[in-house]
Amino acid sequence: MPARPLLLDRRAVLRAGLFGAAGLAGTSLLAACGGSPGPSGSGPALAARVEDTQAGTAGAVIRPISEQNNLVGTLDLTYVAGTGPGDVQNKLLSGALDVASMGPLGAVVAAEAGADVVLFSTSLNNHVRWLVPENSPYRTPADLRGKKVATPPNNSDAFRSTQLAAAVNGGDLNADYQLFPGAVLAGLALFDRGDVDAIVTIEPNATRLVGKGARQIATVGELWAQGTGEDPNALFLNGQGATRAWVDGNRETAAALATLRLKAHEIIQQRPQVLAELSDAYGIPAGEKAAIDLLPSRMKDVYPVAWGESVFANLRRQTEVAQQVGLIEAQPAQAPWVDLGAPA
Repeated sequence: MPARPLLLDRRAVLRAGLFGAAGLAGTSLLAACGGSPGPSGSGPALAARVEDTQAGTAGAVIRPISEQNNLVGTLDLTYVAGTGPGDVQNKLLSGALDVASMGPLGAVVAAEAGADVVLFSTSLNNHVRWLVPENSPYRTPADLRGKKVATPPNNSDAFRSTQLAAAVNGGDLNADYQLFPGAVLAGLALFDRGDVDAIVTIEPNATRLVGKGARQIATVGELWAQGTGEDPNALFLNGQGATRAWVDGNRETAAALATLRLKAHEIIQQRPQVLAELSDAYGIPAGEKAAIDLLPSRMKDVYPVAWGESVFANLRRQTEVAQQVGLIEAQPAQAPWVDLGAPA
């Protein structure tokens, strides 16, 4: 492993991998609860290619919750496998997915590169965490400056939000740390082997590490609040995104997907214990009881039930601050988010 990886400039990191290889050879399958027309008189099924359940990501529980609670309805969902943050955005932009997770900064960067992407539904609040080993002397991200830090891929919403949180506190993520960006599992391997001093990672992986004794020293939401005075619990990570052309041409399908996601999140809010019951979907072995017990309390707030102007205010704030600190060039001419429940 090199002593220090090459640090790209801020603009290059933002764009790196945006239109990279999409891994089209990934497995896809037709959902058992979809794939057939709706009841007589209900019209044809509403088809969409969406992300499959991915162990190691917070969205992994949405498919089992939706299937167990018969939320799919007349949606005809083809689930396309992916490898987590960064990869699903590539698949959306390449056309391998109709719908995928996309954050506000990712949508703006995509627009700067010529792709008109729009967020049409709630997905996840920010769940990016900074962790160090149990015996680490470091107490804050600032203590780690100059040290080795594993991070998610640099074209992911998780990475961009970490950049933003550093920038609002006067830092530069790329310059201040020796970064090792890559697939989430690769970062976990580096951390487990002791090859890095800290890890920036997403849920449920952060909870698994805490369950094994690692110390969480900060969240991106907390760092955002520290630098802006905003509510740390309201920092939005990503929504369900698609090209604007797909949403315009498939508005009924997009609305049904938005409803499915909202109902799944409502189930989580009403009974957070379902997250522990679905720990296998997260990829957490039954033997990791400490982590499983932590899931309801640590992850309930990851699944918001709001969409509309209250969320859009946070999205605008993120893009405004991102422009102020130089992470994006300008505000988009047309907002990259839409409320399908509002008048068109």
